[in-house]
Amino acid sequence: MNNRWVKRAALCVMALSIVLLSACSREYTSEMMNAAKDGNLKFVQAAAQRGADVNQRSNKGKNALMFAASENHHEVAQWLIEQGVDVNATDNYGTTALIVAATAGHHEVVKLLLDSDANAQLRDDSGGAPLVNAVYFGHLETVQLLLDNLQQGKTPMLDKRDGEELLMLGAGLGHADIVSLMVKVGIDVNGRGLKQRTPLMAAAAFDQSEVAKVLLAQGADPAASDEDGQTALSVAKDRGSDKVAALLAAEVR
Repeated sequence: MNNRWVKRAALCVMALSIVLLSACSREYTSEMMNAAKDGNLKFVQAAAQRGADVNQRSNKGKNALMFAASENHHEVAQWLIEQGVDVNATDNYGTTALIVAATAGHHEVVKLLLDSDANAQLRDDSGGAPLVNAVYFGHLETVQLLLDNLQQGKTPMLDKRDGEELLMLGAGLGHADIVSLMVKVGIDVNGRGLKQRTPLMAAAAFDQSEVAKVLLAQGADPAASDEDGQTALSVAKDRGSDKVAALLAAEVR
């Protein structure tokens, strides 16, 4: 076969593959979903009056509530909930409206969803959950709401290991206010993570001096060592975390 025709056939196959992939990634949404994403309550209501189902899904499994939650449209979300939308519906990736709102730090919508019995324990296919994502992105008010929800018994309390892993995460990322909040609700300031490392070691590894100050003030043990025999100070020195190293050196004198 002529090489020119082989090359042409290969290019055609590649072009077709790109078209198919593009079509698969495109999301097809309804009038109600688009209005919910835009925060246009009148259009959402008009679509419902014409017979649109509030629980209708896009080809990626999203309902109108998820679109409203993603853009912080509280009024639209509240109306949809009043009409009976499933607050715990999941899309094709296991994501819920609460996960969407918590990830973005839309705390007013998060509160609305929690008050409407949204399940804060659900995780998406990648393991993301409302509290985990809120801690990761540093959304203090959202973390507060989710922790309050736990303390009020509306959601099962975090087990010891999950709480300590969250504290390690917040410490390493430098979210001092969130770290302080988590310690105050009872998460062990000297809890252990991978290789028996502590939150103070996580702060030391990334030179998070403000977090280190919070942890020390809350009783973190600067002399604690991991399974390799390293302390927070030795971690700070190894990583070149000068601010935390200076802070810890003064602490252990």
